[in-house]
Amino acid sequence: MFPALAIAEELKKKRPQTEIVFMGTRKGIEAKLIPPAGYRLIFLDVRGFQRRPGFRNIFFFYYLMKSLTQARKILKQERPDVVIGTGGYVSGPPLFCAKWLKIPILIQEQNSFPGLTSRYLASRADKVFLAYEESKKYFKHQDNLELVGNPIRSTFGKIDQNQARRELGLASDRKIVLILGGSQGAAAINENILKNVSSLARQNQIALLWQTGQKDFQRMSEALAGKTYPVSLYPFIQKMDCAYAASDLVISRAGALTLAEITACGRPSILIPYPYAAADHQRHNAQVLVNSGAAEMILERDLSGTNLLNRAVELLKDGSKLEQMSQSSRKSARPDALEKITTEIIKYLDKAQN
Repeated sequence: MFPALAIAEELKKKRPQTEIVFMGTRKGIEAKLIPPAGYRLIFLDVRGFQRRPGFRNIFFFYYLMKSLTQARKILKQERPDVVIGTGGYVSGPPLFCAKWLKIPILIQEQNSFPGLTSRYLASRADKVFLAYEESKKYFKHQDNLELVGNPIRSTFGKIDQNQARRELGLASDRKIVLILGGSQGAAAINENILKNVSSLARQNQIALLWQTGQKDFQRMSEALAGKTYPVSLYPFIQKMDCAYAASDLVISRAGALTLAEITACGRPSILIPYPYAAADHQRHNAQVLVNSGAAEMILERDLSGTNLLNRAVELLKDGSKLEQMSQSSRKSARPDALEKITTEIIKYLDKAQN
C-alpha cells in the first residue's frame, strides 16, 4: 500500500482533479490506511494462494471467481482511464478484468524477486515498472519493462541530520542506531536488542531510536522501565523521513520500500530478512544491497549467535567502512522513481481525455 499511496499523493499534487479509487481487502493493511488518507476504498473478496499444500487452497478458486466478478462490476461502474497494480494477490482480479475491458494497465513491482501476480500479468500490461535490475530475468517479455526504482515520498533524503534530531528530541552528540521491524514489528529483532541493550549502560556514545511495532511495544516498555539506557522507544514512528535522517546506522527487515527509503537517505544498514516472506523475497532484496556494499545481512536463523548491538557498535567505530557503506547506499538509490511513474500515468490520463 505504501507505494500506491505515494503514487496517489503525487498524482493529486500534479493533477488535483484526478479521482483515485483503491481496491483492497477488509483484512489487509489498506483498510486502516486508505480511508484516513482521504481516498475511496472498495473491497474485494479475494484470498492469496498458499504455496504450501493445505485445505485453505480449496477456497482459493471460489474467492478468485467471486473477486473477478466483483472487479469487473466495479470497473464498469467506475470507468477508470487507467488501472495500476502495486503487487500482491489483490491486484490480480482488477488488472485481469481491466485488460479484458480494454482499459490500460500498469504494474509496479517492488521486489527484486517479482511476485506471482506481476509475473503472470506482466505480458498483458502496457507498462511494468521495476525497482531492481535483477528482476528483469524473471519476465519472458522485456519490451514493456522499465527500471525506475521504488516510489517513496519526496521528503526522504532531504532533511538535515541536526534538524531531524531536534524534531525527534534525540541527542546531538551520540551515534544513533535506528531499529526497525516494519510497521508490525519483528519479534526476533526486538528480542535480540532487548537481550543486549544493557551494554549501552557502559558507554555514552550510542543511542537507539527503536520502533518495536505495536505488538511488542508494551512488553519492551515494561522491560526497560526504570532503566536509564539511551533508548527512544516507539510502537510506530510517524516521521520516518526524520528517523532515517537522524540515524547513522539502520537495523531492519528488508522490505522493498524500507530499502528504498534507506538508500534514498544514504544510510548503511544491517538487514535481517523476514524468513517467511513470499518466495523469500526479502532475502533477495537484501542481497542486492549486500552485493553493492551498502549493507550487511544476517539471517534470522543466525540471530541466536549474534549480538546485533555489538555489530552495530563495531561498524560505527569503523569510520571508513561506514562511509563506504553510506556512499554505496546512496548510489543504490533511485530518487526519481515517483516522478517517472506518475509522469507515465499522466500520459495515459491525457490520452483518455483526448
